[in-house]
Amino acid sequence: MRRINIEKNANSRADFENNGGIPLKSTRSNSHFNFNKSIKILAKSKCSQHETVGFVVIVSLVIIVGVIFLGIRMNQDSTPQQYKDADIMNFLVASSKYTSDCFENHEPLILNELKEKCYRNENEKCNSDGVTLCEVLNNIYSGMLNTSWLIYEDSPIKYYELNISYRAICNDSTTTRPITSPDFIIHAGNLSQCSFSNKRTGQESFPISGSGEECIVTELEICEKETK
Repeated sequence: MRRINIEKNANSRADFENNGGIPLKSTRSNSHFNFNKSIKILAKSKCSQHETVGFVVIVSLVIIVGVIFLGIRMNQDSTPQQYKDADIMNFLVASSKYTSDCFENHEPLILNELKEKCYRNENEKCNSDGVTLCEVLNNIYSGMLNTSWLIYEDSPIKYYELNISYRAICNDSTTTRPITSPDFIIHAGNLSQCSFSNKRTGQESFPISGSGEECIVTELEICEKETK
């Protein structure tokens, strides 16, 4: 027993001398230290991952709430006035596609085609009944306007005016001139009850076939009873 201890001490002393006089570290102690260090790094990594996921969730919620708020705000900004202006544009676009009883090559002409033909020759007849294309155009629009914006004593509509004109340059209103003589204008109501505050307008145009910048423009002006 004593011999074994002497041998262990001798070995330890030899190791101490071989290591330059620096005591050797315990392998078991180092293993325990490395294990604790790994645990701490792993815990820190998981904590960072949780923080990242939490941040992404918060940002996503903020974006969703922002989109919802923007949608609500846009709906609130859509005033009745904007809806009314849309009614005018819908009328102008829909009416331009309306089919008349006038034919060309056995095909009925729509109102936009009547407008162009009326501009080119206001005396051209619709079929063989003696009525001109311009007169047919006037009659159809008069009936449409009277149905869509009926004017009576207590009606909210006080005046309307539809004007069809030609433009040499479609985007330049200074090049405007009437398509007929006298001007092609349909109106009803009392113009004196029309002011800037209760006036709404809309405009629809289409290019003349075979031309460059020329077009036919249809404008509609509606005046309503002023609300207090």
